[in-house]
Amino acid sequence: MIISSKINNQKWIWVKVPKTGTRAYSKLFYAYDEPKLHFHFTFHELYLQHQKQYKGFTVIRNPLTRFVSALKHLAELDIFGKMPSDTIENLVNFLYDNFHQNCIPKDDIPLTTIFGVDYIGYHESFFKTQVHWAYHPKVHWFKYENLSEFNEWLNVNLGIDTSKIERVGETKKSKLSNLDFTNINFIKLVEYLFYDDYKVFNYSLPA
Repeated sequence: MIISSKINNQKWIWVKVPKTGTRAYSKLFYAYDEPKLHFHFTFHELYLQHQKQYKGFTVIRNPLTRFVSALKHLAELDIFGKMPSDTIENLVNFLYDNFHQNCIPKDDIPLTTIFGVDYIGYHESFFKTQVHWAYHPKVHWFKYENLSEFNEWLNVNLGIDTSKIERVGETKKSKLSNLDFTNINFIKLVEYLFYDDYKVFNYSLPA
């Protein structure tokens, strides 16, 4: 999405990394952009689309909390597919069996089978690394864990009043509450699935 500064009309590419509060910020930016609240494109795609004219900005998030949020969202939408939800051990084993490092799916496992739906674009987006979405020298990264810094930047550079933003984050989900996401094997799995995110965005790897 292209966001225009209210201060100097400078245009910026907003990279909407899934599961980083994009819904709340989409509503905040609505008046300055078209209402495509759920569309996600990589910076590279948007950069080429707009003739390499604009710099970008985005919010990135701790890979562990982002992935837990993604799994809960998929379960809430009843599109958990074939991923087991009875025990954390079975879920971990399933994901190891179906994905290489950095969430690259294994060739012999169709993602439509995993998610149990014919159209996987939106669901698959949760399994893309944040490096995939926003790794580029022209992108300013802000961490979800410190949104006050992002909000200040929006105010100073784009003239956007973030005091009117709605609640960022999701309501507490009841589904998957039986799974222990503090399990060390699950934590190591997330490191494996999102290894580049830990390294590139300087998040601490699990001990």
